[in-house]
Amino acid sequence: MFKESKTIAISSLHKVRSTQLMSLRKSFRNDLTILVVKNNLAKIALSKSNISKSKELSDEIKGSTVFLFSKMDPFKLQMILNKGKIDVSAKPGDIATNDIVIPSGNTGIPPGPTLSEFKGLDIPTKIETGMISVANDTVVAKTGDEVTPLLSSILSRLSIKPIRAGISIKLSYFDGLLFSTEDVAIDLDEFISALSSSHNFALSLGINENYFSVDTISFILNNAVVAQRGRAPDC
Repeated sequence: MFKESKTIAISSLHKVRSTQLMSLRKSFRNDLTILVVKNNLAKIALSKSNISKSKELSDEIKGSTVFLFSKMDPFKLQMILNKGKIDVSAKPGDIATNDIVIPSGNTGIPPGPTLSEFKGLDIPTKIETGMISVANDTVVAKTGDEVTPLLSSILSRLSIKPIRAGISIKLSYFDGLLFSTEDVAIDLDEFISALSSSHNFALSLGINENYFSVDTISFILNNAVVAQRGRAPDC
């Protein structure tokens, strides 16, 4: 598999549900192979595969690991994996995958010891209709922060599931190159917007500089006609 696959990806099994793996296997059986094997066995296989970057890949094999072999490039693969993620409860020690926000409004929790827990997290509260109410939307953890036991308890009481769980590529190998998590985490909408803006800027520059191309010629000719009409007397 290491020798023959177009893309090799290493991911963590932390908080990945078996149902998520089964769903991916079923939906992409012709394009994606998911294997969970012992780390030492995988390292031996990598060392004997003689592919480039095998040592870098081997160094990333730590803890509970899952291997993905695919015909897709790692960027498309990560977008597919993102669609299979689900929201789960936060346990002490978990790392926030996004900013965790306690929304304003009635919590449905009566005043008591829990009130001091809210204060311990600097969450502004007030009592309304005999229940604790959060005064303002409050960020209680930033992306990358560790979830404390106190925060985990409050989130559980509020039925907030802030952790986005599923398979994410830690390191991938494609066409002799390595791609990290940050490399493949592309925001498609943002990318399309940036591409569109770049095109518009380039088109505007070409028109203003009278650079002839298939894309600019119609605008340049139209500008020339308008300019000529402005100088010539009416017929």
